[in-house]
Amino acid sequence: MAANKILVAYDESEVATRALKMAADLAVHNPEAHVDVVYVIPIPLLDESQMQSFQDILDMMISDGEDLLADAVKTMGEALEPRTDSLLLTGTNPASEILKLLDQRDYDLVVLGSRGLSGLKEYIGSVSHKVIHGSKVPVLVVK
Repeated sequence: MAANKILVAYDESEVATRALKMAADLAVHNPEAHVDVVYVIPIPLLDESQMQSFQDILDMMISDGEDLLADAVKTMGEALEPRTDSLLLTGTNPASEILKLLDQRDYDLVVLGSRGLSGLKEYIGSVSHKVIHGSKVPVLVVK
């Protein structure tokens, strides 16, 4: 099975950077391969008044996420940059947002790191664990 459409979850952690490089290694030798790099901005559950107060912070987080993704696409290298897109998502649960994306698009493979930036995920279950169990496509977890 050729992995022509690859999704890479990225959050700037060391393992996510290794996952990005792994996806690039898989895609560079396949001229049909396309890579989507996704970053999910975790948004807490807020009521309407709290969300208004949070809007400036959210705008900053979105700007930072756009910069992070632009750097990630450059990391893919000149050969893959034209075949790489970045996707910025928001949601209360990054794993759920990734799984929704998998349902919406026709990916052949998901590549993600074994542990990301958030210490909270250690208490509620890691993103990689949830994606592995919820994905209908193969998942490559990079350590």
